[in-house]
Order: sequence, then structure tokens, then C-alpha cells
Amino acid sequence: MSAVNLDKIFQPKSIAVIGNGQSNGFIFSTLVENLIDGGYSGEVYPVNPHLRTIRKRSVYPSLLELKAQVDLAVLAEPVASASQIVTECIEAGVKGLVMISGGGNVVGAAGQELDRAEINRAKNAGIRVIGPDCLGFVCTQSKLNASLTRHMPPSGKMAFVSQSGSICMSVLDLSIREHVGFGYFVSLGTMMDVDFGDMIDYLGGDYNVGGIVLYLESFGRIRNFMSAARAVSRIKPIIALKSGRTKAGALAIASHTGRLGGEDTVYDAAFERAGIVRVKTFEELFDCAELLGKRPRPLKPGLAIVTNAGSPGVMAVDALSDYGFDPALLKPETIQKLDEFLPSGWSRTNPVDILGDAAPEDYKKVVDVCLKDPQVNGFLIILAPQAMTRPTDMAESLADFLKGKPYPIFTSWMGGKRMDDGREIFKRKGIPTFDTPERAVRAFMDLYRYSENFELLHEIPPKLPRKMDFDHEKASALVKKGLLRGNLPLTPEAAKDLLTAYGIPVDKTKTSCSDTSSEQDVLKYELAIGSKKDRDFGPVIFFGAGGIVAEVIQDRAVALPPLNRLLARRLMEKSKIYHLLKGFEIHSPEKLTWIEEILIRLAQLVTDFPEIEEIDINPLVVRKNDVCAMDVRILLKPANVTAPHHLVISPYPNQYETRTVREGIGELFIRPIRPEDAPLLVQLFDSLSPQSVYFRFFSPLKILPHRMLARFTQIDYDREIALVALWGAEPNEKMLGVARVITDVYNQKHAEFSVIVADSWHGKGIGAELLRGCLSISKERGIETVAGIVLPENTQMLALGEKLGFSAKRVTGESEYKLSIDLANL
Repeated sequence: MSAVNLDKIFQPKSIAVIGNGQSNGFIFSTLVENLIDGGYSGEVYPVNPHLRTIRKRSVYPSLLELKAQVDLAVLAEPVASASQIVTECIEAGVKGLVMISGGGNVVGAAGQELDRAEINRAKNAGIRVIGPDCLGFVCTQSKLNASLTRHMPPSGKMAFVSQSGSICMSVLDLSIREHVGFGYFVSLGTMMDVDFGDMIDYLGGDYNVGGIVLYLESFGRIRNFMSAARAVSRIKPIIALKSGRTKAGALAIASHTGRLGGEDTVYDAAFERAGIVRVKTFEELFDCAELLGKRPRPLKPGLAIVTNAGSPGVMAVDALSDYGFDPALLKPETIQKLDEFLPSGWSRTNPVDILGDAAPEDYKKVVDVCLKDPQVNGFLIILAPQAMTRPTDMAESLADFLKGKPYPIFTSWMGGKRMDDGREIFKRKGIPTFDTPERAVRAFMDLYRYSENFELLHEIPPKLPRKMDFDHEKASALVKKGLLRGNLPLTPEAAKDLLTAYGIPVDKTKTSCSDTSSEQDVLKYELAIGSKKDRDFGPVIFFGAGGIVAEVIQDRAVALPPLNRLLARRLMEKSKIYHLLKGFEIHSPEKLTWIEEILIRLAQLVTDFPEIEEIDINPLVVRKNDVCAMDVRILLKPANVTAPHHLVISPYPNQYETRTVREGIGELFIRPIRPEDAPLLVQLFDSLSPQSVYFRFFSPLKILPHRMLARFTQIDYDREIALVALWGAEPNEKMLGVARVITDVYNQKHAEFSVIVADSWHGKGIGAELLRGCLSISKERGIETVAGIVLPENTQMLALGEKLGFSAKRVTGESEYKLSIDLANL
């Protein structure tokens, strides 16, 4: 969860390139020349004990000989000399180190441990390290080429981050040929410090970056990755190619990274949970990046297709169908307008086949007419080579016309050499072009998947109809006793008792499901649910068909805990058995709610007990009047971490729940905010006066926008804490106030606070109670300072700050006050 000091790497004011002039002389000279020739405006200091000059510049014998501050050091030496280099970097006050030199996995476990020890020493001194075994990075915004590539790619708003140097260089080379702009190219190498999570955090905060493209083989700190991706994917798209999808591919990765990954289906679930669009091939990765970097994103799947031949249009329709969609259904008035100028033989449907002798003006008119149709959200223009076709002239005529359209528009000039000039014209104008309709449709649908994921990330989960209680004490006793069995699973009785402690209904009899079914329960379903620890992601929840059917149809969907109703339902929807469950009349909607609740309870069980290695409930029987677990197998193993650190997604921190009694109010329930609290937060907002709204948001909001509502309630408990004060009993409880503290990803020792209390409850100490609790949790997490901006008219907040020990200072050149507190004094 840290982008600390990464600005010293990617936006340095001065760089030292360190080499020895012998074994890696080529790397040293290449780095120096790339920095000078690339147009970098900062200072470049060559450091090499065996050279006196390079490119008419003086070369320093060591880093300590420099009389100037160096932000970034780029190491071109063998890793064996890392110890000396790290010592010099620490003494010289360097804040960033890029280890381009080889070593790492190549020299085996002993070499890795040496690397890790030196890199940890650098990190403890505040130095961020990229590598080792990387090829450096390129930042086009600052014309900084600290890599081994000789070429600077076109500038753009995309960022590409790769674990593999060769893939990074391949995409860079393609970007130059295809005229696709990038702001960053970063090769991470072995990721002993800076990893994908750090990069996502950093790039997420760079307003010049519009999207992030990743090539991954392994993750590093997965919880850090998930936390960063879940935050950033809400504001900009993340596209990922994770190789090693097959067993053979995973083994191939392990051979050169030294690490074997987990199940690929779990990676799919993780990417989906994080809002990342996963692609499967290098071609798809680059196609998606090209469309993302050049055109607006499609918000809906309504694609209009215009073609000068029928068959390519059919190919595009088939490609759309593979994703479960049809072309946009054109409205009758759109068809009527097209009839006015198209030849009588045109298709009169979508795809719009305007026939082989179509002129550029025909294409333009079709685009203009169709883009006014509300069903159309994107446009694919296909040109197939025919006798009267002039592909280059057609491209020249259309390029400028299409460039100004505020919709996802892309082209497919089908064919070989004859079509190359036309494709080149589109590329130079920033219009994505593909050699086949299928590739174009695939890129379009990948970006639509991001838009779809974006909406899902902001969907508000409903509350369960009843409160869930758990007997943690009983479950803990059963787990402790079960661990004494060694590698043996729990007894069937103990396994069912453990489920019962967490409210999961079980059949305590030894009879089979068919024996216990009455005549009215003949219609039933058998499900399989459970959890299994993945090598990378820890506990994974699974759901699918159970009993004998499971062996036939191989039905298994997976999701990461913790779960809420929305996530549980999505897990169910991914299975094959779900459509049967939903479709039969005997299973009312409440049955599905029961199953959702069981999945949530199961996820809570594996959240609370890292000792649980496997849970297999098969079958979980769904009958007319009940749902219950028939057969249960639970395997325990001693845990090497405490809950909840075995999860890759931070769960709800129930340890911060408290109850307090305040005079004139009665009992208040103070707890962390939940995603299901959205309706309560809306009610609180609606009760605020316009002045209170302005004091909190610095804007005269009339309503709380949906995305802001989701952002405020669906928080990452690793990154922020938000405490709410609730008054009254469910379902009539009211939210009286909220206080939150959000950690700064660029400085984890610092955080920002905010407080809001309903107007009718001002002056009763609620805000102080909430903020005091947030500050206490912040101190517990190692945060040192907390600050916030307050308007001068907000006298109540200024008084609250003084009461809690905040200092107040005017913001330079502004009227606002900055309240800050040193938590060491708390």
C-alpha cells in the first residue's frame, strides 16, 4: 500500500548512472546515452571508477565523490557489488535505486538472499528499489529514458508495467510502429521492493495516466496488489495479461522466476474482484491498450457495424455473439433515414451493408445517422478490398471525419499489402484499426467489460433480512481440539458442530438425504460449497452443483472472502446450477437469500480461523422448506499468521465495534462503516443543512452521487477507517454521524480526516467520540500525523479540533485552516 518516494524514481531532478566499465560497460554507456539523448532536463552524473569521460562529460569514481544531491541511482553493475552500492546510496542520501544488472534468480537462492538483505537495508534507509533483473523504465512525460531501449515511444496517457523485460521491450517496439502513446514503460524484474501494487498506487495518483496495462507472471505482495487495484480501478481502467494459465505454463514461469503460482481460476476471481479486465494473449493485450489509449470507452455494448461486403459483417456479428451480445438494434426512424441515401440493395439492418461500390460520403452519412440512434454506443467500420475500392483514398477521407467523434469508433481494413497504407493513415490519426473484424470486436468488448466491471464495483449490496450472530468461543474450542488430530480431518460430528457455531444449518442425522426427504421434498437440489486454501490467495470460497451431478458437469465457481450478499449472489450466478435454482417455481427468492447467507457465514468462518485448510460441504441440500448441509469434511492445519492477515482482502474489523451511552441520547452503537450502510448514509446526507453539506464537501451538493456513495461505504479497511454512530434498533436505526481517516498512499505515516454529524444532533459530543476513535485506530496502525482542511466559517469543527488537541494554521495564501495533530502526543 505504498507509493512512498516513487516520485524520486519517476520524476527525479538528478540521476547517477553507476557502472564499472568492464563487464557491463555496454549497459553503462547505453544508459548514459539514453538519458542524454532522450531529452531529460535534469542532471546526469556518470559514476565509474574505470572511466574519466563519456560523451564529453566528467565521470566520477564513486557516488560519494559527487558534490550534488542525487535523487535516483541506476545500477549497471553485477549484483555482487550491491552491498557497496547500497552503502554509498545511503550515505549520499539517494531516494531511488534501479537495479538493471543481472543476478537474482539466475544465481540461485543464495544470491536471492544476498539481494534481499541489501534491498531491505536500502528500504530501511528510505530508498525505493526497482529490480533487480529489470531493464529499467521510460517516462515520456519527463523525457526520461532510464532503460536499455534506444527509442522513446510516443507520448500518451497509458502506462505499461511488466514483470518481464522482454515483454516490456516488445510492447514498446510495437507502440512506436502502431503510433500508440504511452506515458510510462516500467520493467519491474524480481520485485524485491517496488511491485505491481506500488506501481498501481503511484500511477493511480498521476492525473496524466488514463489507464494501466500490466503483464504479470507472479504478484509479490498480493494483499498490497488487491488493495491498490480495488482502489484505482474505480477511477481508471486496468488491463492485465497474466501468463501461466495452464499447468505447463505455470511450471515454465516457475523455472525462471523461482516461484510457482496458484490456480488460474482463482486469478480470474481475483481480477474480477479488483475490477481488472483480464486478457489471454499478447495480441489481445496490445489491441486493448491501443483502443484504450486512442478512443473513449464504450459504456454499453450497442455496436453498429458498417461494411462494404456482407461476409465481414457476419464475421463481426459472430464475434459479438461469442461474448453473448447482438449488434445494436437500429430504430425504425434510423432505418428510414438510411433508406433516403443508400442504394435499394442495402441490408436494412445492422450490420449496415452499403455494398461494394460505396463511396467515402456513404460511410460518413451512415456514421452520422447511426450515432444519433440511442441504441448505438460504438462503431466498427469495415472495408474489404473489391474491384472499385480505393482503400487509401477511403482512409484519407474518413480519418479526419472520424477523429472528432466522441464515441468509440474503430476500423478494420481487411486484407494485405494493398490495405497497409490505409491502416497507417488511421494509426497516425489516432484511430484504432485492426486487420480483422474479430480482433476489432474483441478489443471493443474488452473495454466494455471494464465499463461493466466499473458499474459492478459501484453497486450497493443489500442487507440480509436478519442479523447474523456467530458463536466464536465455541468454534475456537472446536478448532483447538481439532488441531490435536494432526493431519486427520475433523470427525463428522465436530465438523457439523463447527458449522452450527457459525449458523450454517446441518443435518445431524446419519441418514442420507433421500432417506430424510418426505414426499413433498422429492424436488430438491444438491449443491457443493466450501473453501480451500490457494497457494497465493489463501482461502477461496467455491460454489456449484453437488452430489453425483457435480462429477458429470464439473460445475465450480470461486470467489475470495469476505463476502456480502452482492458478492455471494455473483458467485452463485457464475455456476451452472444457478439457472436451475432460479428457474424452478418451488424455489422462491427467499431460498436464494438463504444460500447467500450460508455463503456469507462460510466466508466469515474461514476469515476468523486461518487454521481451516479445507471445508467441503457436499451435498448442501436445497428442499422446499429448508436448506441444510448433509455431509461435511473439514481439514485443519496450524496457522503461521493470525486472522485476518491470511486473507488478501481486508475484512470488516469487528474489533472496533463499541457501545457507549451519552446523556440526552441514550445508547450509541459505534462501529466501522459497511457497504450495506449506503441507505443510512443517504438518510444522514438528506438531513444535513446546505451549510453543513458545504462545510463537509466544499461544494453545494444537492444529492449524494451514487459513485460517491459507493466510495464512502465500500472502503478498504487497510487504507482507511470510517466509524459511524448508530442510534436505535434495526430495522429503524439511524446514522447520526460519520468520521473517517484516510491514509496517504504517498506517505503512510500521514492521513487526512473528515467528520459529519446530522444537524439536529450537533453539540452532543458525537463528532468528538467518532473522531477520537478514528485517531486511536490510526495511532495503533502506525500513523504519526493526521490533518484536514477546515473552512473558517466552520467554527464548530475548529472548536472540536481544539478540544481533541489539533493545532490550527492558516493555509498559505488561502482563507482555510489546516488542522493537524501529532498522534505521538495523543
